[in-house]
Amino acid sequence: MRCLTLTTNRPSVRLLGAIFRLCLAAFSTVGAWVAQAQDKTLPIGATQWPPFEFSDPRGKAVGTDTEIIEQVLKRLGYTPQMILQPWNRVETTAARGDFAAIYSVIRTPEREQLFFYSDAINSSASVFFKRKADSVSWKSFDDLKNQRIAIAGGYAYPIVFGNAVKRKTFASVKETFDANADLSNLRALKAGLVDLVLCEVNVCSYLIKQYRNELDALHAIPTVVGDAMDLHVAFPKAWPGSEQLVRQFNAELAKFIADGSRAKIFKAYGIGTTGK
Repeated sequence: MRCLTLTTNRPSVRLLGAIFRLCLAAFSTVGAWVAQAQDKTLPIGATQWPPFEFSDPRGKAVGTDTEIIEQVLKRLGYTPQMILQPWNRVETTAARGDFAAIYSVIRTPEREQLFFYSDAINSSASVFFKRKADSVSWKSFDDLKNQRIAIAGGYAYPIVFGNAVKRKTFASVKETFDANADLSNLRALKAGLVDLVLCEVNVCSYLIKQYRNELDALHAIPTVVGDAMDLHVAFPKAWPGSEQLVRQFNAELAKFIADGSRAKIFKAYGIGTTGK
């Protein structure tokens, strides 16, 4: 960048100082632009939802979907910074552009207004969990009309369940909004505060296994609620360049799945290759 040079024989010291400051500001601005272009760190939001995403004992974000997203973004030359917070906070702050992406997300009409979606990275199936000592089974929701049910607040459960809640089919439905909602619900189930917990089958099965000494008296009713649903990475429309970013991500994700990298991650965490 060129700056003005004075041709007078006796330039004003004050004027020279002003010009110097203008040039310095211009160079600083250019430097900021360059730094911004070179900075490929992406803040990525999620919540505690093992085995898909959770914190290890050192506080590092791990899990099947965490590793998929990290590896795909690193292949693209980005440095993902995974930040785990309560889900309501993650989704709200992402919508205004505080995150470059959030995961693992089920597609809903409301979210369509705010996010671009990746192709499916995984899939999710919801089942009821109960105490082993209780003889509870069901074919229709009417079989569960006397049950007190706990769910995780903010989670997009199958539409058929939401419709049953609107019809007030169940005795009660309690939403839990803390950072470890599914674990809190399982503990409430063990304590007899609720009768059933509706939960993603891999998530609550994983928690029961991890906390076996505490939660071994609980298990799943195998009947799936509704249909399995795809899990996505959601890229906020408020994040600059998000539409291009999701296209890049999808192209690399397809290669990642095709070369068997995703299957290796699923195997390491002991879950089936459920994603499409």
